[in-house]
Amino acid sequence: SETLLTSLDAIINWARSNSLWPLTFGTSCCAIEVMMAAGASKYDLARFGAEVARPSPRQADLLVVAGTIVKKMAPRLKTLYEQMAEPKYVIATGACAISGGPFIYQSYSTIRCVHEIIPVDVFVPGCPPRPEAFFYGILTLQKLIREGESLKNGGQRRKSVVAALPPGIGLENIRAEMIALLEAPQVLR
Repeated sequence: SETLLTSLDAIINWARSNSLWPLTFGTSCCAIEVMMAAGASKYDLARFGAEVARPSPRQADLLVVAGTIVKKMAPRLKTLYEQMAEPKYVIATGACAISGGPFIYQSYSTIRCVHEIIPVDVFVPGCPPRPEAFFYGILTLQKLIREGESLKNGGQRRKSVVAALPPGIGLENIRAEMIALLEAPQVLR
């Protein structure tokens, strides 16, 4: 029975990872730069099984958030997320969706990160991210789905992943490098 469940988990997760139906939620330039380019013939999102962009949250299982999220838009984003069927996944693309981008300092209405509103599975940094980075984010999400869920512990969420980090480099390494740069003596040239 344990072997049957394990094999069934692998088949279900393989099917889920290779048939993502994205619901696009683009509010600014990342929507145009990333999502339009990703769906164009040069990059072809269909290679990853995610070409069926849905206009309705009830038909989608992947929410792609691209662009600045402001306080007026936050309840609508949360509503769309809650209307999606389980299992549901979220990719946040671009500096604005991840950290508020350049607008966080001069605007009272910009939300610092989309993960303050809904849980995010994969972050794809950039301003705007290249279509290749977006594809790497989709591949990272597919890997998480294949490794992740089980029929025994369904509904558990994993920690968010930054898709742009090379293998072997973690957030701890980046923090340590930033601290070292800040503590280094400043030399004027």
